[in-house]
Amino acid sequence: MCETSSEARLVAERYFLMGVFGSGLALHSPFFFLGFVALFDTLLDATFIVLLSVPVHAEYFDNYLLFMIWLQYMPVFYVFSQIFKIASVFCLIMASIERYCMTKHWTFTGFEQRTRWLALIFVIGMAIIIKNITSDISVIERDECSGYRRFRIAFQSSDSYHLSLFNTAAIFVPFFTLIFLNGGIVMMLKKQNVQQLRSLITELTMGKDVMKIRRRNLRSATNTLIVIISAYLISNLLNVYLTITEYFDADFLHVHHPDFFRLAADFASVLTVFGNAIRCPAHFLSSSEIRHQFALMVFGENQDKAVALFSDSYSRS
Repeated sequence: MCETSSEARLVAERYFLMGVFGSGLALHSPFFFLGFVALFDTLLDATFIVLLSVPVHAEYFDNYLLFMIWLQYMPVFYVFSQIFKIASVFCLIMASIERYCMTKHWTFTGFEQRTRWLALIFVIGMAIIIKNITSDISVIERDECSGYRRFRIAFQSSDSYHLSLFNTAAIFVPFFTLIFLNGGIVMMLKKQNVQQLRSLITELTMGKDVMKIRRRNLRSATNTLIVIISAYLISNLLNVYLTITEYFDADFLHVHHPDFFRLAADFASVLTVFGNAIRCPAHFLSSSEIRHQFALMVFGENQDKAVALFSDSYSRS
């Protein structure tokens, strides 16, 4: 039983999926701190390497000492990884709400700085609370097994039914909330005649400077947000499918198709890292302000022409 588990059969497959491909994505994710979403994504990518890649590497190369060290720190890193993941999604929702309000109300230029910090504190607090009421992770030692199969990672909870319901809601609520906000922004931006009327009113009543800020915000909402949210939704489709199937028929995955479930769960984690990795390029390609600051960093303050050419090349296209 110990040697016929899905982990034992799929050592090579999991190594190339998680250890090679997944770690490559996590290591090459841009480490520019473009807001707290990027910060939490960076921390989440780091915990991905620690939690998922290290044990696969240890088993693939038969490094039992590394595997035993991983067992010691794994529960702590798991707690932090869940907090980073929840906080990242909540920050993404808050950013989407702000963009939605900016698109719907043409006089709205974003939340105040104090409001943003309060929202950030609320997001981090909610992430910690949600993690504390979910199951704890523990390492179970099985005397009847040997080697890498001797230890098994288990999730413990006093109320498995409500925990399963809560975990399902934690996946579906952000998923469909982002679909609603993203779809609402797209629908409003497609109404070009309404946007032109709002732009004219804004320019006449508040001046050209506010109008330029407004156009930049709308362009950022159109390009950046749609790409980032779409990447999040696509990267979580497999996770949503696994959650639905596991909630209604857990035996279908765990008993009848354990190998498929093991690889699908690993691939869902890799998709999460992939979604994190493409967010920074999306910010860079769609925001002229970010390109301008990056050009200043590369070319220096004395290279105004190079900076202008570099930062405006994408906005003209």
